[in-house]
Amino acid sequence: MKNLFKIKLKLIILLIFIMCTLLINIKVSKAKSINDGIKINNENINYSREKAREYAIKWAINPNKEYYNYVNDGGDCTNFVSQVLRAGGMEFIGSKNSATNINSWFYYSSNLPNRTVTWTAAKAFNSHFGKELKRVYKYREFKIEDALIKWEEIYNSIYIGDIVQYSRPNNIAFHSQAITDLLDKKTIYFSQHSNSMENFYKDGNLKYYLLGKPDDYNFLIYNIKKENNINSSRETVILTEDDYRKELVEAIDMIRISIEDTRFDNKIYKSSDTEKFIYDMEKKLDKVEYERYSRSKSSKELLEYLMDRSDL
Repeated sequence: MKNLFKIKLKLIILLIFIMCTLLINIKVSKAKSINDGIKINNENINYSREKAREYAIKWAINPNKEYYNYVNDGGDCTNFVSQVLRAGGMEFIGSKNSATNINSWFYYSSNLPNRTVTWTAAKAFNSHFGKELKRVYKYREFKIEDALIKWEEIYNSIYIGDIVQYSRPNNIAFHSQAITDLLDKKTIYFSQHSNSMENFYKDGNLKYYLLGKPDDYNFLIYNIKKENNINSSRETVILTEDDYRKELVEAIDMIRISIEDTRFDNKIYKSSDTEKFIYDMEKKLDKVEYERYSRSKSSKELLEYLMDRSDL
């Protein structure tokens, strides 16, 4: 009787072992099929920031016809920054069998499976390069309000050829831009494509663009590779009234473009809070425009008023 019990126990243990082994093999097989041929090295040491910048500036206004323009298919912003990364030397990864998987990133022609969702969709791009696959050297997130407060920190740790995005309070990314220049006065310039040809832009002032986004939206930064230098701008720049006038015009233009990008996204993901922000900001811009032409206040005062978000 004891021998029979021992035999049964051994058989049960053997059966459990076989089942566990099968389950492990299935999981390994699935993982292998998902990651087959995909090697991730987030140091990206061969990435050329200069080539990425050159591409972004060259094709910001007039799209490169070697790539399909998705401006009428939900927007071309992420398609554009993907092109910038490719021009800088980022390698394609994945295969046509995994075109809808966030682990893949490539473009051979306009439609799936000849290009990936990560190439064209802001949310999928965010998963591939930032949140999930973590393909860049460093990924950071700031609330818009915090990004404006911590602007010096951002200026000191962002570089040409890096990518930035914006996401809603629910953390769904919806817009992408490429960094092209860093100037004195802690000015960062970007190039972008958007949902309309009018909003395809180069040499856009990033700080002023952020003013066109609600405080609870998010600003996402992708440092493509490691850099040891700091973009510290310690030079004290004294602005004249003419300088402030130019700054004010640039700020107004950037905020209006940013609002249009925000409004377009809000048509899909309707938010009353975002609608209120857009309404309040446009009223503020109209007031600034009126006072600018009536010369009731200086350009410096009006620029400071635009930067003050306490009334939004």
